Amino acid sequence: MAQQIDYENGSIRKLYFKYAVPSIIGMLIVSMQMMVDGIFVNMGVGALGLAAVNISMPLMNVMLSISLMIISGGVVIAGIAKGNNKESLSKSYTTLTFTLLVGVIFILSALLMLKFKSVCMFLGADEELYPYIKSYLGILLPCSFFYCIPNFTEAFTRLRGKPNWVFISGSICFVTNVVLDYLFVLKFGWGLSGAAIATCIANTLAAIILSPLVKMGKIKGGMHEIKKIFFNGSSEMLTAVSSAFTTYAFNIILMKDIGFLGVAALTIVFYINMIVNMSLFGLSQAMYPLTAYNVGAKNLQKIKTILKISLTFGAIIGISVYLIVIIWKKDIIGIFAKDNIELASITQTAATYITIHYLVSFINIVSCSFHTAIERPFESAIIALCRSVIFIMIALYILPNIFGNIGIWLSMPVAEVLTMFISIPMMIISLKRLKKKFHEQT
Repeated sequence: MAQQIDYENGSIRKLYFKYAVPSIIGMLIVSMQMMVDGIFVNMGVGALGLAAVNISMPLMNVMLSISLMIISGGVVIAGIAKGNNKESLSKSYTTLTFTLLVGVIFILSALLMLKFKSVCMFLGADEELYPYIKSYLGILLPCSFFYCIPNFTEAFTRLRGKPNWVFISGSICFVTNVVLDYLFVLKFGWGLSGAAIATCIANTLAAIILSPLVKMGKIKGGMHEIKKIFFNGSSEMLTAVSSAFTTYAFNIILMKDIGFLGVAALTIVFYINMIVNMSLFGLSQAMYPLTAYNVGAKNLQKIKTILKISLTFGAIIGISVYLIVIIWKKDIIGIFAKDNIELASITQTAATYITIHYLVSFINIVSCSFHTAIERPFESAIIALCRSVIFIMIALYILPNIFGNIGIWLSMPVAEVLTMFISIPMMIISLKRLKKKFHEQT
Protein backbone atom coordinates (compact mmCIF):
# COMPACT_ATOMS: atom_id res chain seq x y z
CA MET A 1 0.00 0.00 0.00
CA ALA A 2 2.89 2.34 0.73
CA GLN A 3 4.76 1.42 -2.45
CA GLN A 4 5.52 4.45 -4.58
CA ILE A 5 4.35 4.50 -8.19
CA ASP A 6 6.96 4.66 -10.97
CA TYR A 7 5.83 7.45 -13.34
CA GLU A 8 8.49 6.83 -15.94
CA ASN A 9 8.54 3.09 -16.59
CA GLY A 10 5.07 1.80 -15.67
CA SER A 11 2.33 0.97 -18.17
CA ILE A 12 0.22 4.10 -18.58
CA ARG A 13 -3.03 2.12 -18.34
CA LYS A 14 -1.95 0.43 -15.13
CA LEU A 15 -0.69 3.73 -13.74
CA TYR A 16 -3.95 5.42 -14.63
CA PHE A 17 -6.09 2.84 -12.89
CA LYS A 18 -3.80 2.81 -9.87
CA TYR A 19 -4.69 6.48 -9.56
CA ALA A 20 -8.26 6.47 -10.85
CA VAL A 21 -9.75 3.51 -8.98
CA PRO A 22 -8.84 4.64 -5.44
CA SER A 23 -9.61 8.24 -6.41
CA ILE A 24 -13.08 7.34 -7.71
CA ILE A 25 -13.81 5.12 -4.73
CA GLY A 26 -12.63 7.94 -2.48
CA MET A 27 -14.87 10.43 -4.28
CA LEU A 28 -17.81 8.02 -4.07
CA ILE A 29 -17.22 7.82 -0.35
CA VAL A 30 -17.39 11.62 -0.23
CA SER A 31 -20.66 11.47 -2.22
CA MET A 32 -22.08 8.89 0.17
CA GLN A 33 -20.95 11.06 3.05
CA MET A 34 -22.93 14.01 1.69
CA MET A 35 -25.94 11.82 0.97
CA VAL A 36 -25.86 10.46 4.51
CA ASP A 37 -25.70 14.07 5.71
CA GLY A 38 -28.90 14.69 3.73
CA ILE A 39 -30.61 11.66 5.24
CA PHE A 40 -29.77 12.73 8.80
CA VAL A 41 -30.74 16.36 8.10
CA ASN A 42 -34.10 15.23 6.70
CA MET A 43 -34.68 12.95 9.71
CA GLY A 44 -33.63 15.55 12.25
CA VAL A 45 -34.80 18.80 10.65
CA GLY A 46 -37.01 18.05 7.60
CA ALA A 47 -37.48 19.66 4.19
CA LEU A 48 -36.58 23.13 5.49
CA GLY A 49 -33.23 21.73 6.57
CA LEU A 50 -32.57 20.28 3.10
CA ALA A 51 -33.50 23.62 1.52
CA ALA A 52 -31.15 25.47 3.91
CA VAL A 53 -28.27 23.15 2.98
CA ASN A 54 -28.81 23.74 -0.75
CA ILE A 55 -29.01 27.52 -0.34
CA SER A 56 -25.76 27.41 1.66
CA MET A 57 -23.93 25.29 -0.91
CA PRO A 58 -23.23 27.96 -3.57
CA LEU A 59 -21.14 29.94 -1.10
CA MET A 60 -19.30 26.86 0.19
CA ASN A 61 -18.70 25.79 -3.41
CA VAL A 62 -17.16 29.20 -4.09
CA MET A 63 -14.80 28.69 -1.16
CA LEU A 64 -14.08 25.19 -2.40
CA SER A 65 -13.51 26.50 -5.93
CA ILE A 66 -10.93 29.02 -4.73
CA SER A 67 -9.12 26.25 -2.87
CA LEU A 68 -9.28 24.04 -5.98
CA MET A 69 -7.82 26.85 -8.08
CA ILE A 70 -4.81 27.10 -5.78
CA ILE A 71 -4.43 23.33 -5.34
CA SER A 72 -4.91 22.43 -9.03
CA GLY A 73 -2.55 25.16 -10.18
CA GLY A 74 0.01 24.10 -7.59
CA VAL A 75 -0.14 20.38 -8.37
CA VAL A 76 0.27 21.08 -12.11
CA ILE A 77 3.49 23.09 -11.73
CA ALA A 78 4.75 20.65 -9.07
CA GLY A 79 3.96 17.73 -11.40
CA ILE A 80 5.74 19.34 -14.34
CA ALA A 81 8.78 20.01 -12.13
CA LYS A 82 8.71 16.35 -11.08
CA GLY A 83 8.50 15.30 -14.74
CA ASN A 84 11.60 17.41 -15.39
CA ASN A 85 13.42 15.53 -12.58
CA LYS A 86 13.43 18.62 -10.32
CA GLU A 87 12.26 16.91 -7.13
CA SER A 88 13.40 19.67 -4.77
CA LEU A 89 11.56 22.30 -6.80
CA SER A 90 8.42 20.15 -6.82
CA LYS A 91 8.49 20.00 -3.01
CA SER A 92 9.00 23.75 -2.72
CA TYR A 93 5.96 24.35 -4.96
CA THR A 94 3.95 22.10 -2.63
CA THR A 95 4.84 24.37 0.32
CA LEU A 96 4.05 27.48 -1.70
CA THR A 97 0.65 26.04 -2.62
CA PHE A 98 -0.19 25.25 1.02
CA THR A 99 0.86 28.73 2.18
CA LEU A 100 -1.34 30.40 -0.43
CA LEU A 101 -4.27 28.15 0.49
CA VAL A 102 -4.08 29.00 4.19
CA GLY A 103 -3.81 32.74 3.65
CA VAL A 104 -6.50 33.13 0.98
CA ILE A 105 -9.16 30.92 2.61
CA PHE A 106 -8.81 32.42 6.09
CA ILE A 107 -8.98 36.00 4.79
CA LEU A 108 -12.03 35.35 2.60
CA SER A 109 -13.98 33.49 5.28
CA ALA A 110 -13.31 36.31 7.78
CA LEU A 111 -14.52 38.97 5.33
CA LEU A 112 -17.70 37.04 4.51
CA MET A 113 -18.55 36.53 8.18
CA LEU A 114 -18.59 40.30 8.65
CA LYS A 115 -21.66 40.53 6.35
CA PHE A 116 -23.14 37.14 7.16
CA LYS A 117 -26.88 37.89 7.08
CA SER A 118 -26.61 40.00 3.93
CA VAL A 119 -24.72 37.16 2.25
CA CYS A 120 -27.43 34.65 3.25
CA MET A 121 -30.21 36.87 1.89
CA PHE A 122 -28.29 37.31 -1.37
CA LEU A 123 -28.08 33.52 -1.67
CA GLY A 124 -31.88 33.32 -1.68
CA ALA A 125 -32.81 32.97 1.98
CA ASP A 126 -36.03 34.36 3.38
CA GLU A 127 -36.91 35.03 7.02
CA GLU A 128 -38.28 31.49 7.41
CA LEU A 129 -35.13 29.81 6.11
CA TYR A 130 -32.54 32.18 7.61
CA PRO A 131 -32.37 30.58 11.12
CA TYR A 132 -31.73 27.18 9.50
CA ILE A 133 -29.04 28.57 7.19
CA LYS A 134 -27.42 30.40 10.11
CA SER A 135 -27.18 27.12 12.06
CA TYR A 136 -25.43 25.42 9.14
CA LEU A 137 -23.45 28.06 7.24
CA GLY A 138 -22.59 29.94 10.43
CA ILE A 139 -20.30 27.02 11.33
CA LEU A 140 -19.11 25.86 7.89
CA LEU A 141 -18.06 29.31 6.65
CA PRO A 142 -15.59 30.22 9.45
CA CYS A 143 -14.30 26.63 9.25
CA SER A 144 -13.82 26.78 5.46
CA PHE A 145 -10.14 25.87 5.67
CA PHE A 146 -10.95 22.61 7.46
CA TYR A 147 -13.72 21.95 4.94
CA CYS A 148 -11.28 22.40 2.02
CA ILE A 149 -7.97 21.04 3.34
CA PRO A 150 -8.55 17.35 2.33
CA ASN A 151 -8.37 18.43 -1.32
CA PHE A 152 -4.81 19.65 -0.76
CA THR A 153 -3.56 16.56 1.06
CA GLU A 154 -5.26 14.23 -1.45
CA ALA A 155 -3.88 16.01 -4.53
CA PHE A 156 -0.29 16.06 -3.31
CA THR A 157 -0.45 12.53 -1.92
CA ARG A 158 -1.33 11.37 -5.46
CA LEU A 159 1.57 13.42 -6.82
CA ARG A 160 3.85 11.53 -4.43
CA GLY A 161 2.70 8.30 -6.11
CA LYS A 162 0.58 6.98 -3.21
CA PRO A 163 -3.06 7.25 -4.35
CA ASN A 164 -4.27 4.28 -2.28
CA TRP A 165 -3.84 6.31 0.89
CA VAL A 166 -6.51 8.69 -0.39
CA PHE A 167 -8.99 5.82 -0.29
CA ILE A 168 -7.99 5.02 3.29
CA SER A 169 -8.39 8.59 4.49
CA GLY A 170 -11.72 8.92 2.66
CA SER A 171 -13.06 5.76 4.26
CA ILE A 172 -12.13 6.96 7.75
CA CYS A 173 -13.65 10.37 6.96
CA PHE A 174 -16.91 8.71 5.86
CA VAL A 175 -17.25 6.50 8.95
CA THR A 176 -16.39 9.41 11.24
CA ASN A 177 -18.95 11.67 9.59
CA VAL A 178 -21.74 9.08 9.77
CA VAL A 179 -21.10 8.38 13.46
CA LEU A 180 -20.89 12.09 14.33
CA ASP A 181 -24.01 12.88 12.25
CA TYR A 182 -25.94 10.28 14.22
CA LEU A 183 -24.68 11.64 17.53
CA PHE A 184 -24.83 15.38 16.82
CA VAL A 185 -27.97 15.61 14.65
CA LEU A 186 -30.20 12.93 16.16
CA LYS A 187 -28.92 11.96 19.62
CA PHE A 188 -27.84 15.40 20.83
CA GLY A 189 -30.47 17.27 18.79
CA TRP A 190 -28.04 19.83 17.39
CA GLY A 191 -29.75 19.79 13.98
CA LEU A 192 -27.96 21.58 11.14
CA SER A 193 -25.22 22.82 13.47
CA GLY A 194 -24.45 19.21 14.33
CA ALA A 195 -24.23 18.27 10.65
CA ALA A 196 -21.80 21.13 9.99
CA ILE A 197 -19.60 20.27 12.98
CA ALA A 198 -19.54 16.60 11.96
CA THR A 199 -18.40 17.51 8.42
CA CYS A 200 -15.59 19.77 9.65
CA ILE A 201 -14.26 17.23 12.16
CA ALA A 202 -14.36 14.37 9.64
CA ASN A 203 -12.64 16.41 6.90
CA THR A 204 -9.91 17.58 9.28
CA LEU A 205 -9.24 14.00 10.35
CA ALA A 206 -8.92 12.92 6.69
CA ALA A 207 -6.31 15.65 6.10
CA ILE A 208 -4.34 14.74 9.23
CA ILE A 209 -4.09 11.11 8.09
CA LEU A 210 -2.51 12.11 4.75
CA SER A 211 -0.33 14.98 5.97
CA PRO A 212 2.79 12.84 6.67
CA LEU A 213 2.74 11.70 3.01
CA VAL A 214 2.78 15.25 1.60
CA LYS A 215 6.41 16.19 0.97
CA MET A 216 7.27 19.85 1.39
CA GLY A 217 10.46 21.84 1.04
CA LYS A 218 11.67 25.37 1.49
CA ILE A 219 9.53 27.86 -0.44
CA LYS A 220 11.13 28.95 -3.69
CA GLY A 221 9.87 31.40 -6.27
CA GLY A 222 7.88 34.59 -6.10
CA MET A 223 5.12 36.37 -7.96
CA HIS A 224 5.91 34.55 -11.21
CA GLU A 225 5.19 31.17 -9.63
CA ILE A 226 2.16 32.50 -7.76
CA LYS A 227 0.74 33.86 -11.00
CA LYS A 228 1.30 30.47 -12.66
CA ILE A 229 -0.54 28.72 -9.84
CA PHE A 230 -3.52 31.06 -10.08
CA PHE A 231 -3.47 31.05 -13.89
CA ASN A 232 -3.24 27.25 -14.25
CA GLY A 233 -5.88 26.68 -11.59
CA SER A 234 -8.23 29.45 -12.69
CA SER A 235 -10.22 27.15 -14.94
CA GLU A 236 -10.83 24.70 -12.08
CA MET A 237 -11.99 27.59 -9.93
CA LEU A 238 -14.26 28.76 -12.70
CA THR A 239 -15.67 25.26 -13.05
CA ALA A 240 -16.60 25.13 -9.37
CA VAL A 241 -17.80 28.76 -9.30
CA SER A 242 -19.94 28.04 -12.33
CA SER A 243 -21.43 25.07 -10.52
CA ALA A 244 -22.16 27.31 -7.54
CA PHE A 245 -23.72 29.86 -9.88
CA THR A 246 -25.92 27.15 -11.40
CA THR A 247 -27.16 26.10 -7.97
CA TYR A 248 -27.77 29.76 -7.07
CA ALA A 249 -29.71 30.43 -10.28
CA PHE A 250 -31.84 27.30 -9.80
CA ASN A 251 -32.52 28.19 -6.16
CA ILE A 252 -33.75 31.70 -7.03
CA ILE A 253 -36.06 30.42 -9.79
CA LEU A 254 -37.35 27.49 -7.72
CA MET A 255 -38.09 29.66 -4.67
CA LYS A 256 -40.11 31.94 -6.96
CA ASP A 257 -41.96 29.30 -9.01
CA ILE A 258 -42.31 26.29 -6.66
CA GLY A 259 -41.13 27.33 -3.19
CA PHE A 260 -38.83 25.68 -0.67
CA LEU A 261 -40.06 22.20 -1.68
CA GLY A 262 -38.60 22.83 -5.15
CA VAL A 263 -35.27 23.74 -3.58
CA ALA A 264 -35.45 20.65 -1.34
CA ALA A 265 -36.18 18.49 -4.41
CA LEU A 266 -33.16 19.94 -6.20
CA THR A 267 -31.06 19.20 -3.11
CA ILE A 268 -32.01 15.52 -3.30
CA VAL A 269 -31.23 15.34 -7.03
CA PHE A 270 -27.91 17.08 -6.43
CA TYR A 271 -27.03 14.44 -3.85
CA ILE A 272 -27.47 11.90 -6.67
CA ASN A 273 -25.51 14.19 -9.02
CA MET A 274 -22.61 14.02 -6.61
CA ILE A 275 -22.14 10.34 -7.43
CA VAL A 276 -21.44 11.22 -11.06
CA ASN A 277 -19.61 14.49 -10.46
CA MET A 278 -17.39 13.17 -7.67
CA SER A 279 -16.55 10.06 -9.72
CA LEU A 280 -15.58 12.25 -12.67
CA PHE A 281 -13.63 14.47 -10.29
CA GLY A 282 -11.80 11.29 -9.26
CA LEU A 283 -10.87 10.79 -12.93
CA SER A 284 -9.57 14.35 -12.98
CA GLN A 285 -7.39 13.65 -9.95
CA ALA A 286 -5.88 10.73 -11.88
CA MET A 287 -5.37 12.91 -14.96
CA TYR A 288 -3.57 15.82 -13.26
CA PRO A 289 -0.34 14.22 -12.02
CA LEU A 290 -0.04 11.75 -14.89
CA THR A 291 -0.76 14.28 -17.64
CA ALA A 292 1.34 17.03 -16.05
CA TYR A 293 4.27 14.62 -15.65
CA ASN A 294 4.06 13.58 -19.31
CA VAL A 295 3.83 17.22 -20.42
CA GLY A 296 7.13 17.75 -18.59
CA ALA A 297 8.50 14.54 -20.16
CA LYS A 298 7.12 15.53 -23.62
CA ASN A 299 5.36 12.19 -24.15
CA LEU A 300 2.38 12.91 -26.40
CA GLN A 301 1.33 9.29 -26.89
CA LYS A 302 0.89 8.74 -23.17
CA ILE A 303 -1.11 11.95 -22.90
CA LYS A 304 -3.46 10.72 -25.66
CA THR A 305 -3.84 7.39 -23.89
CA ILE A 306 -4.73 9.10 -20.60
CA LEU A 307 -7.37 11.21 -22.36
CA LYS A 308 -8.87 8.22 -24.18
CA ILE A 309 -9.11 6.16 -20.99
CA SER A 310 -10.66 9.10 -19.11
CA LEU A 311 -13.39 9.56 -21.73
CA THR A 312 -14.15 5.83 -21.87
CA PHE A 313 -14.28 5.46 -18.10
CA GLY A 314 -16.35 8.67 -17.82
CA ALA A 315 -18.91 7.30 -20.30
CA ILE A 316 -19.25 4.09 -18.27
CA ILE A 317 -19.86 6.08 -15.08
CA GLY A 318 -22.37 8.49 -16.63
CA ILE A 319 -24.45 5.88 -18.43
CA SER A 320 -24.44 3.46 -15.48
CA VAL A 321 -25.65 6.02 -12.93
CA TYR A 322 -28.28 7.33 -15.36
CA LEU A 323 -29.76 3.83 -15.76
CA ILE A 324 -29.66 3.20 -12.01
CA VAL A 325 -31.52 6.44 -11.28
CA ILE A 326 -34.16 5.88 -13.97
CA ILE A 327 -34.85 2.31 -12.86
CA TRP A 328 -34.76 2.84 -9.07
CA LYS A 329 -35.45 6.56 -8.68
CA LYS A 330 -38.62 6.04 -6.58
CA ASP A 331 -36.75 3.94 -4.02
CA ILE A 332 -33.71 6.25 -3.99
CA ILE A 333 -35.79 9.39 -3.54
CA GLY A 334 -37.90 7.72 -0.88
CA ILE A 335 -34.83 7.52 1.37
CA PHE A 336 -34.65 11.33 1.46
CA ALA A 337 -38.28 12.39 1.03
CA LYS A 338 -39.47 10.13 3.84
CA ASP A 339 -43.30 10.48 4.10
CA ASN A 340 -43.49 13.81 2.24
CA ILE A 341 -45.54 12.78 -0.83
CA GLU A 342 -45.41 16.21 -2.47
CA LEU A 343 -41.63 16.45 -2.10
CA ALA A 344 -41.22 12.90 -3.50
CA SER A 345 -43.39 13.74 -6.53
CA ILE A 346 -41.47 16.94 -7.38
CA THR A 347 -38.13 15.17 -6.91
CA GLN A 348 -39.07 12.25 -9.17
CA THR A 349 -39.98 14.67 -11.96
CA ALA A 350 -36.74 16.62 -11.46
CA ALA A 351 -34.63 13.45 -11.46
CA THR A 352 -36.26 12.16 -14.68
CA TYR A 353 -35.10 15.17 -16.68
CA ILE A 354 -31.95 16.43 -14.91
CA THR A 355 -30.20 13.04 -15.03
CA ILE A 356 -30.26 13.03 -18.85
CA HIS A 357 -27.15 15.22 -18.68
CA TYR A 358 -25.14 12.29 -17.24
CA LEU A 359 -25.02 10.87 -20.78
CA VAL A 360 -22.81 13.71 -22.05
CA SER A 361 -21.48 15.70 -19.07
CA PHE A 362 -18.43 13.41 -18.72
CA ILE A 363 -17.10 14.73 -22.05
CA ASN A 364 -17.15 18.33 -20.85
CA ILE A 365 -15.77 17.57 -17.37
CA VAL A 366 -12.89 15.47 -18.73
CA SER A 367 -12.15 18.14 -21.33
CA CYS A 368 -11.98 20.82 -18.60
CA SER A 369 -9.54 18.77 -16.52
CA PHE A 370 -7.45 17.81 -19.54
CA HIS A 371 -6.93 21.43 -20.56
CA THR A 372 -5.97 22.39 -17.00
CA ALA A 373 -3.41 19.56 -16.85
CA ILE A 374 -1.71 20.68 -20.10
CA GLU A 375 -1.62 24.33 -18.98
CA ARG A 376 -4.43 25.54 -21.26
CA PRO A 377 -6.70 27.15 -18.65
CA PHE A 378 -8.34 29.52 -21.15
CA GLU A 379 -9.93 26.64 -23.05
CA SER A 380 -10.93 24.99 -19.79
CA ALA A 381 -12.54 28.23 -18.62
CA ILE A 382 -14.57 28.54 -21.82
CA ILE A 383 -15.96 25.02 -21.37
CA ALA A 384 -16.80 25.70 -17.72
CA LEU A 385 -18.55 28.96 -18.57
CA CYS A 386 -20.56 27.40 -21.38
CA ARG A 387 -21.83 24.39 -19.42
CA SER A 388 -22.57 26.13 -16.13
CA VAL A 389 -23.32 29.76 -16.92
CA ILE A 390 -23.93 30.78 -20.53
CA PHE A 391 -25.97 27.87 -21.85
CA ILE A 392 -27.64 27.25 -18.47
CA MET A 393 -28.90 30.84 -18.28
CA ILE A 394 -30.10 30.76 -21.89
CA ALA A 395 -31.93 27.48 -21.23
CA LEU A 396 -33.43 28.72 -17.94
CA TYR A 397 -34.68 31.84 -19.72
CA ILE A 398 -36.25 30.02 -22.70
CA LEU A 399 -37.31 26.50 -21.68
CA PRO A 400 -39.64 27.26 -18.71
CA ASN A 401 -41.64 29.56 -20.99
CA ILE A 402 -42.18 26.61 -23.37
CA PHE A 403 -42.40 23.58 -21.05
CA GLY A 404 -43.35 25.12 -17.70
CA ASN A 405 -41.60 23.73 -14.60
CA ILE A 406 -40.25 20.80 -16.64
CA GLY A 407 -38.23 23.37 -18.60
CA ILE A 408 -36.33 24.21 -15.39
CA TRP A 409 -35.19 20.60 -15.02
CA LEU A 410 -34.34 20.30 -18.76
CA SER A 411 -31.98 23.28 -18.65
CA MET A 412 -29.01 21.29 -17.39
CA PRO A 413 -29.00 18.52 -20.05
CA VAL A 414 -29.57 21.06 -22.83
CA ALA A 415 -26.58 23.12 -21.61
CA GLU A 416 -24.33 20.02 -21.50
CA VAL A 417 -25.27 18.96 -25.04
CA LEU A 418 -24.57 22.43 -26.44
CA THR A 419 -21.23 22.58 -24.61
CA MET A 420 -20.20 19.20 -26.01
CA PHE A 421 -20.03 20.73 -29.50
CA ILE A 422 -17.39 23.13 -28.17
CA SER A 423 -15.36 20.87 -25.87
CA ILE A 424 -14.71 18.07 -28.40
CA PRO A 425 -13.14 20.33 -31.09
CA MET A 426 -11.09 22.04 -28.36
CA MET A 427 -9.57 18.71 -27.27
CA ILE A 428 -8.62 17.89 -30.88
CA ILE A 429 -7.02 21.31 -31.43
CA SER A 430 -5.13 21.17 -28.11
CA LEU A 431 -3.61 17.78 -28.93
CA LYS A 432 -2.37 19.17 -32.26
CA ARG A 433 -0.85 22.15 -30.45
CA LEU A 434 0.92 19.86 -27.98
CA LYS A 435 2.37 17.82 -30.86
CA LYS A 436 3.71 20.96 -32.49
CA LYS A 437 5.10 22.27 -29.18
CA PHE A 438 6.94 19.03 -28.39
CA HIS A 439 8.34 18.87 -31.92
CA GLU A 440 9.71 22.42 -31.62
CA GLN A 441 11.33 21.64 -28.24
CA THR A 442 13.18 18.54 -29.48
